[in-house]
Amino acid sequence: MYPAKRFFKVAALIMSAIMAVCMVACEDEAASGEVTVLKFFSWGNETEVELTRHLVDDFNEKHKGEIEVSFTPIPSGDYETKLNNALRGRNVPDVIIAGDGEVKQWIDQGAIAELDDMAAASSVIDLDKMWADGVNRYRYDMKSRRGGVGKLYGIMRDYSPSVLFYNKTAMNAVGITCISMEKEQSLSTYGTDSAYFEYGGKYYFNNRIATTWEELLALSQKLTSNTAAPVRNNASITKFGMYVINWFCFGWSVGGNCLEWVEDASLPGGGKYQFTLFDETKNYIVNSGESVTVGGNTYAAGEIVSYKDKALLTSAQKNKCTELPSQVEAMQYFVDLSVKHGVSPKPDVSQSNSNYGLFSSEQCAMLIDTRYAVGIFRKTIADESAGGFDWDVAPLPKHKDGIMAGHSGSLAYCIPEKSTKKEAAWKFIEYMAGPEGQTGFAEAGFTIPNTMELSNSEVFLQPSQKPANSSIFVDAAYYQRTGDWGYLPSKAWINEWANDLNNKVLLGTMTLKQLENKHAAETQRIIDAYFGG
Repeated sequence: MYPAKRFFKVAALIMSAIMAVCMVACEDEAASGEVTVLKFFSWGNETEVELTRHLVDDFNEKHKGEIEVSFTPIPSGDYETKLNNALRGRNVPDVIIAGDGEVKQWIDQGAIAELDDMAAASSVIDLDKMWADGVNRYRYDMKSRRGGVGKLYGIMRDYSPSVLFYNKTAMNAVGITCISMEKEQSLSTYGTDSAYFEYGGKYYFNNRIATTWEELLALSQKLTSNTAAPVRNNASITKFGMYVINWFCFGWSVGGNCLEWVEDASLPGGGKYQFTLFDETKNYIVNSGESVTVGGNTYAAGEIVSYKDKALLTSAQKNKCTELPSQVEAMQYFVDLSVKHGVSPKPDVSQSNSNYGLFSSEQCAMLIDTRYAVGIFRKTIADESAGGFDWDVAPLPKHKDGIMAGHSGSLAYCIPEKSTKKEAAWKFIEYMAGPEGQTGFAEAGFTIPNTMELSNSEVFLQPSQKPANSSIFVDAAYYQRTGDWGYLPSKAWINEWANDLNNKVLLGTMTLKQLENKHAAETQRIIDAYFGG
């Protein structure tokens, strides 16, 4: 039998040896430092994923031995579903990309961390240098359930403003000369500040000036050979003059909208949204040299009176304003481009072709779309010498008496609340949303950088590449805002009516009045339930 004393002595020696080995191992680990591995989820097309991967690799190299980012690109069609599942589970990512149309649902769920303190303490991220509207898209007030105010939950990555893309070759083919002049120069040369005009028996299109509704229709008819169009040009090399996906630039240009905030002290958040897509009341813009005070608010020249205050205008105050179309009249103009005039493709055509495909295949001569399309067109549209066509961009159309208006997309970097590595995650966000990462995105010409300074630099504008009139995107960033998908965390209120609008109404089998009768009351019920009304 093994002696007990001998056994304990040997056991003690073995334990001492094990402890010594462990101490050496621990000292070595402490000396080398533990690497924090971050999980980063994002989505995008091939170009965007390639660019993101390059920036992630650069960050990892610069933080070798400290932080390592594991990048997981997810197809855009699956992203929201997969991220929803990940945020509810245990294997939560540490950094995510969130769009202005999706982020509020995750904030509502408590799944996204607040970033105010980190941003305030950062020497890299300067919110004051970023686009103010872009920053505010990722603010949210949990009490009132309104966006644009409250805590900060994301650091904007970029802007993707919408503009009017146009086929310069198609315009030349029907005798339209494309010019690029500021208003003062055009007035001096041609005696007009119009975007589309006739001078000396020739037609001109100026890509520095916004077309009016009347000009846009006339220009579209000149570029339409569609036999179903009442007014068309058989010499046009494009079937449709234009393709417009959204009504935003038309409704917003005259001061309309699909939701308007109405104060109500009886509700938990102090008010709720009113569904106003079919609002028939006229809008008013203050005339030059005038000002109007109504409802406790003062409106200067060129400002449109708000939805709440326009009902309070007296006859004398209306005399200081110019009357604008109602929201529903703007909607009707948008619908008529397809249904009445045939210059924009109906859903039976557009649904079998992507908006990018309709333009790049020369089926439509003009397209309203975002900066995101530039990267696609640079790859899919060949130069004229190689059988392609010349193209450029111009401002969005506006009502002749209205304001410049339109929507822009935006993405932000967010940190999930469940992440246990928030400090390292913030360092990664500082790189991606700071000067280094933003310069990378700007050089790729992908979307507009998050700071005004970099957006206005040649790093982004890239005068040697198409589109030549790229500064139009920067101009647009100063006035554009999120689409209706960014108003509320839930899109149920949009889903109620949007499918019929985008199909039956634009196909001509349902009128706007029929759309209103079918969906307006239920849409308002959905909104009321959301706000506790």
